[in-house]
Amino acid sequence: MKKIFFVFLFLSVKFITAQAPDNSLYGYFEEKGNNTFYKSFNFDGNGKVFIADMDYGEYFTRNDSLIIYPDKSIFIFKIKKDKLIGASEWVKKGTWIINKDSTQIGNKVISPKSKEKAELLAEYYDKTKKSNDLDVLFSDEFPKINEELCNKGLAKACLNLFGLKMLEYTPGILSDADKIASKKLKPHPELIALSKKIIALGEPEGYTVLGSYYYTLGLRKEAFQIWDKGEKNGSHKSGMAKATVEFEEELQKAQQKEE
Repeated sequence: MKKIFFVFLFLSVKFITAQAPDNSLYGYFEEKGNNTFYKSFNFDGNGKVFIADMDYGEYFTRNDSLIIYPDKSIFIFKIKKDKLIGASEWVKKGTWIINKDSTQIGNKVISPKSKEKAELLAEYYDKTKKSNDLDVLFSDEFPKINEELCNKGLAKACLNLFGLKMLEYTPGILSDADKIASKKLKPHPELIALSKKIIALGEPEGYTVLGSYYYTLGLRKEAFQIWDKGEKNGSHKSGMAKATVEFEEELQKAQQKEE
């Protein structure tokens, strides 16, 4: 009887101490020193973080850990009071301290949707963390994981799924991308629908990926119109995509003149 009691007690304590994932971390954290490329992290308390005043990522916390997805990579930190201690590649030598003059931690009310987003992002992390980036990307399970979580409402999974579907519906995109425009392919309705879903989930990068898809198909005018909408709706990557294309076009013109 005592043995059963202690097993029950152990499981109860474990259950109590294992916190559910959330994204209530709120505040502007500045790097102490100069050890990384990322001088600041500004958390909105609802799952979005502005990284180094340059671009947005997604995050969740669980127990004393903070997980950030800046894009295709991942940052892992340990939370110690008002400090973030880098624990993964790219951030492992850094320490970030909250700027108490600008804001505080946990002073925002988390909506049910925000909590659900944290839970889905944590589920994504748990299902992909044991493999490196290439293993995950080319595994048979990766499309299934992203389709499942996209259907549940995780925008990041939908963005991943968009990339996978784009590869599927655009033959030659990896081997001979320059010749795709000459094939006169029409935008695939499934990709258009997927981009709309991403946008409806509150992720403006749905504009970015759709614009990039149109540009790959040779539909430059339509691509720039989509990127313009992305910029107006808060997408930094849409602006970067336009700038990159314009720079490459000007460079190509200059090279042609030299020839």
